[in-house]
Amino acid sequence: MPVDRRPPDLEWLFRVLLAHDVAFVVTGSTAALLLGVEPTPGDLDITPALDAPNLARLAAALEAIEARPDPQGEFGAWQVDPAGERHWVQRAPRPGERQARRTWRPDPAVPESFDELLQTSLGALDVVPGISGRYDELVRRAEQVEAFGQVVLAASIVDQLATLTVPRHEKDRSRVAALRERQRD
Repeated sequence: MPVDRRPPDLEWLFRVLLAHDVAFVVTGSTAALLLGVEPTPGDLDITPALDAPNLARLAAALEAIEARPDPQGEFGAWQVDPAGERHWVQRAPRPGERQARRTWRPDPAVPESFDELLQTSLGALDVVPGISGRYDELVRRAEQVEAFGQVVLAASIVDQLATLTVPRHEKDRSRVAALRERQRD
């Protein structure tokens, strides 16, 4: 049975990440929400800075909110097609992978170890070190947004559209249309 991916408590997730001094850019549906175009994100997607000290602070924040991957969740990998588009390719779990998720601990020396869909005591969180773009690229164009009395960085509309030009999921079509409309404003 998969872990219940409760919607994120954005206010408290931001508070924990900022209290741990984690450098991150909000991506995905929450970034769209912060820019006024997405009504209900199912999770909080963040792209962290990949330096080891920042990832150590992120690891501490994740521990504080009891972050764990779903042992029954999908297994697979992102693959790039000849046109440069990324597609998730699902596969059966390999021996030991479900158990590894149960005992998961991210390693600040290995940024990819953070790349997980997580359930936390504050709802669903997706740490995406690269699929939405690299932090050092996103942060230059990110918009400072006030959310719940705190300032966070939201990925720019241009960067959000770059990852959604060929919507990977049916649910993304309306977000692409809304982001394009906001871009024209």
